[in-house]
Amino acid sequence: MCSGPVDRGLGAEATFHFCTVLLRYFINERSKAMPSCKPGRKAGYVGGPFERLIQEFVTYLKEAGLGQSQIWKLGRIAEDVLTWLQRDGTAIESVDDAVLRRFRDEYCEEFLKGREHHRPSQIHATRFMNCARWLIRFAEHTGRTRHPGELADGLRHLDEYLAQLAAAGYRPYPLKHHRYRCHHFLAWLHQCRIPLAEVNACTLERFIDHDCVCPWSMRKVEKWKSRHAGSIKAFLRFLFTRGVMPDAFPTEDSSAEMPEFRSWLRRHRGIGDVTIGKYVRTLSFFLPDLGSDPQLYDAALIRDVMLSRFAKVAPEYAREMTKALRMYLRFLASNGACRAELVNAVPSVPQARLATLPRYIPTDDIERLIASCDLTRAVGLRDRAVLLLLARLALRAGDICALRLDDIDWTKALVKVSGKSKRTVQLPLPQDAGDAILAYIEKARPRVDEEKVFLRVPAPHVPFPSSNAVTHIVCRALDRTGMHDAHPRGAQLFRHSAATALLRSGASLETVGTLLRHRLPNTTAIYAKVNVPMLLEVAQPWVGDAR
Repeated sequence: MCSGPVDRGLGAEATFHFCTVLLRYFINERSKAMPSCKPGRKAGYVGGPFERLIQEFVTYLKEAGLGQSQIWKLGRIAEDVLTWLQRDGTAIESVDDAVLRRFRDEYCEEFLKGREHHRPSQIHATRFMNCARWLIRFAEHTGRTRHPGELADGLRHLDEYLAQLAAAGYRPYPLKHHRYRCHHFLAWLHQCRIPLAEVNACTLERFIDHDCVCPWSMRKVEKWKSRHAGSIKAFLRFLFTRGVMPDAFPTEDSSAEMPEFRSWLRRHRGIGDVTIGKYVRTLSFFLPDLGSDPQLYDAALIRDVMLSRFAKVAPEYAREMTKALRMYLRFLASNGACRAELVNAVPSVPQARLATLPRYIPTDDIERLIASCDLTRAVGLRDRAVLLLLARLALRAGDICALRLDDIDWTKALVKVSGKSKRTVQLPLPQDAGDAILAYIEKARPRVDEEKVFLRVPAPHVPFPSSNAVTHIVCRALDRTGMHDAHPRGAQLFRHSAATALLRSGASLETVGTLLRHRLPNTTAIYAKVNVPMLLEVAQPWVGDAR
């Protein structure tokens, strides 16, 4: 057909244009004829037992705005999908996530065998799954399939939730991921025919572990499981606050466990909430072995239970167990629930006194860690202020987390710190540490109504949830400077290093104990072992040539 223009002397450009127009004409004529072609063919899909249903499906696709080529492909595959459903004994009204997974697993392997009109390169589950989803949406649109009908409402609530996050300071990139995860979860609920009122913790576990045939596949789900779960949990709690669904994840109030013991520790022993929680968690592991009636406790029972537990745990945790049990027995004895002498029945875990050395790093390395913070970023300004407080005042991680704006006296250059036993002391605020805190507050601290000094940089802008946040700041600084072998990797490293530097500069143990806020001199005595020059002065010469 193209030889005519060439024979008449037309150029290559005119020939190409003529062939293109002719090809478009035949494609358009073929597309117009497709919906009414007969079934004895490769490409026709109207006719047979599904003629009426497929005709309605084609009309639905046209109303959805799909192009002729895509309509032809979907209509061509729809007959095969319906045939598979008929062979599987599943009506289109009953199609859900489980049916889709069976369709995906069986269709390409079995149903396409021997079908010559499908080239091997076209046998892809994605194409047929796409057609199956269009059929399901068509069945839902025409009322052929029963479903909760909450997808549209769920997406509307998702938009409200994301708007709330944006108002709280979330940036576009995290918002994008929150939308993807929650949208995927809502689509999966709809595909599984699960109403929001029936969602619980088991439902979320099913979603995280599900074999995905959803429109959005969970790429690298093994790596991001916790983030998927965290985003969805927060969204479900938002739905609960809006009254859309019951609370799927009721939080257990840990403070309700052993309330009388907690109150006794707080009032009569002056112990902080963190230590109280540690005692209660430790007791929960072995207290059932002792029984629920303290009147039946005796020395033999206590020793047998503790010694059996010691065989399964490390010595450090065994010492924590003995501390918690002795404190619990003192509480019971104060209430007359057991004999007071049972406290002495708790076995001790042997440990040589002052047997360990504090781990530290030189002062130059401390300064390198502080200088590694990027002051052009908000997180760098915050981390530098934290590291300076650790290095100059030897604060604990809990002190950093508990520090409030009112604790800083800018006029007198003092900072108020509450120790482990709630003893409040005022420490001098060094110039560089004060300047770093002021720079963080003025340039980087989020403008929120919060009393704590140090807050999370990414939204939500809340105080550090635990002392682990301070440990992570130290770990990041160690990684930036290449100090991967430094231990311990936390606030204790700065605390030990500050005490060691003071001793080596000539400070007394009393001065070091005052800075570290030790109640007993023996606690500070461990640092005397790291002052090598002083030890060399008092060391006696070796007698004779014996070695």
